[in-house]
Amino acid sequence: MNLKRLRTHAPVALKGRVPGDLHEALAAYVDYYRSVHDEAIDLWSLVVHVLRTFLDSDRGFHAWLRRAGEAAAEPGSRSGRGSRNA
Repeated sequence: MNLKRLRTHAPVALKGRVPGDLHEALAAYVDYYRSVHDEAIDLWSLVVHVLRTFLDSDRGFHAWLRRAGEAAAEPGSRSGRGSRNA
């Protein structure tokens, strides 16, 4: 089989505050999304989608993850993501 096993993670609740102008912009983006896709989306789903898109497209972040994973695979590594204290 060519497909790797799916990694599933339990949802985690995030709690915080955003500046009022950011909230207004996100609310406007909900309307923009609806006008472009002719489909409604709730604000939180939009925020999750924006964050996922941002992380998926950040090449520097993915390069860092690869380096961190390689460091974690090195003999003597103490954690699953590399060790700062090594």
